Amino acid sequence: MTLNRRTFTASLASLSVFAARGLAQNTYPTQRVRVVMPYPAGSGTDVLARLLAHELEREWGQTVYVDNLAGAGGNIGGETVADAAPDGYTLLFVPAPPLVINQFMYRHIGYDPAKLAPICMLASVPYALVTRRDFPASSLQELIDHAKANPGNVSYASAGVGSTAQLAALELQTMTGIQMLHVPYRGAAPALNDVVSAQVDIVFDIVSTALPWWQSGKVKVLGTCGKTRSRIMPSVPTFAESGLAGYQAVTWFAMVGPPALPDAIVEAVYRGIVEALKVPEVAARIEALGMDIAALSPADSAKFFASDEKLWSKIIRDARITLD
Repeated sequence: MTLNRRTFTASLASLSVFAARGLAQNTYPTQRVRVVMPYPAGSGTDVLARLLAHELEREWGQTVYVDNLAGAGGNIGGETVADAAPDGYTLLFVPAPPLVINQFMYRHIGYDPAKLAPICMLASVPYALVTRRDFPASSLQELIDHAKANPGNVSYASAGVGSTAQLAALELQTMTGIQMLHVPYRGAAPALNDVVSAQVDIVFDIVSTALPWWQSGKVKVLGTCGKTRSRIMPSVPTFAESGLAGYQAVTWFAMVGPPALPDAIVEAVYRGIVEALKVPEVAARIEALGMDIAALSPADSAKFFASDEKLWSKIIRDARITLD
């Protein structure tokens, strides 16, 4: 049989994919694996990434190390992995912004999130609506009523312009028609600290961070933002239970790979993650952080990313948030 150039090229490509699948099934990984984490060391995302890397290293018998490439809201890490070889030895561990949020805010992010290979959405954690201790509202509805009676006078802190905390507040404004004053900070910790010290009225923060302040009585928590009540704040109603059906604000953590990562390598990494999450000590650590383990398959992870992208893109466009 005579092959023309196009057929020959296609045949080589097919053989390459087949070979990559066979390699992944039998030997992956054969060298150290780099997990890019586009946020500083010590953050909640970083803690989870290192916990997972340690367990994968134990499973695979190869070094798995976390490389913190912080900057540009996570875009530096995203671009690094987007440009990496699709061999499974450079992966990206991220929360929502680099995958489903930043593309709608930044004028240029240097990569196409849609081309990154979904591997697994591992876990999620809901936001909580936290207020200063003496704020004149003790329920979500009372806050809405107070904000409507005092337009622009209720202040809310956030981790910065375009942060998920700001988007959560914008979602609340959009759904209720209230107007609040945004006070951006350089990170979630100083934002919450100024609510604790009553410098700002409210903040959206993840339940695990807000928990000790709430337990000590230094703040109030008016509601949590997941579909069900938080395991670590079971007495606090969800927004839906408080009359705001359809509202949801959660942060989540996922592993993705470079574009064109072969399916067999995707599956190999996914299987490794699932096994890691089954380890009792790992599951306990994750749950202690207030997170809910998900372990979504690559296909289900892709669907989840698309759903979250639809939610945040509308909020960002309506608010006309643009960053350089």
